Amino acid sequence: MKTLFIGSISAVILLLLLSACTGSLSPDPLDGTVWELKEINDLPTLQNTIVTAEFTQGKVGGSSGCNSYGGAYKVNGNKFTSESIAMTLMACVDAGVMEQESAFLEILQKAQTFEIKDGQLLIFSSDGKNLRFLQNP
Repeated sequence: MKTLFIGSISAVILLLLLSACTGSLSPDPLDGTVWELKEINDLPTLQNTIVTAEFTQGKVGGSSGCNSYGGAYKVNGNKFTSESIAMTLMACVDAGVMEQESAFLEILQKAQTFEIKDGQLLIFSSDGKNLRFLQNP
């Protein structure tokens, strides 16, 4: 009787461990993808700039139009957060580039949710702003 009880407890513990492991292995649909920003708050990006986002193993980085940036990110379901975004500190003289860069990084740092649909990545910030990217092949 004692052996049966211990065996049952062991089976329950094993099932709990297995379910905990599979629950924590949430796939990251962004990992290994590269995107080009097309709109900030439904307005097109400047024609003379390319803003990119490359997602690799919990890190996001790329060009913010003038400077390079990088930091960590986390995905859980449709939740998205970024942390410790750092960037180079070059000044760009073209009209609007620094303002666009600032708006992009602000939304990225305040990001809360994301959606991938029809080859597009949409990132939504806590204050209702958004970024729209197209995937680079």
